[in-house]
Amino acid sequence: MSCPCGTEKAYEECCELLHEGKAKAQSAEQLMRSRYSAFVKQKINYIGETHIPGTTDFDASEAEQWANQSIWKGLEIVKTQLGEEKDQTGVVEFKALYSDQKEENNFLHHEVAKFKKIEDVWYYEDGQIVGHEPLKRATPKVGRNEPCVCGSGKKFKKCCGK
Repeated sequence: MSCPCGTEKAYEECCELLHEGKAKAQSAEQLMRSRYSAFVKQKINYIGETHIPGTTDFDASEAEQWANQSIWKGLEIVKTQLGEEKDQTGVVEFKALYSDQKEENNFLHHEVAKFKKIEDVWYYEDGQIVGHEPLKRATPKVGRNEPCVCGSGKKFKKCCGK
């Protein structure tokens, strides 16, 4: 069976090696892929261990709950960018598709994640969720008790709001 990270390799030859500490990520993208696989395989300790040292806002129980309550459907790497050699940084934009346990609703986690290499080890630094702009109304909202927009003189709820 191929690895959940999307490579053609078997899990045992790919992300499992990183999850078990038998190998380390050679790039920001490889770390990103292994972190996705860790959610799929519910290896939450790995997620915590690959956060940059000193991270205080990682909630392992919240991550475990998300991993357990989701059916992971695929990972798409949108773009990978490496910083300058001296910076030892990388940015990976990715999309993770998942659904709820009943598979009634599909969700998309779209993120631009920042990674940093410290003493030859890649870490997840932080990420920015990519979302849609808030919806904006084309016309102002009309309250039920306001005069109707058609000009009848009646309340909206008694006229066009019926």
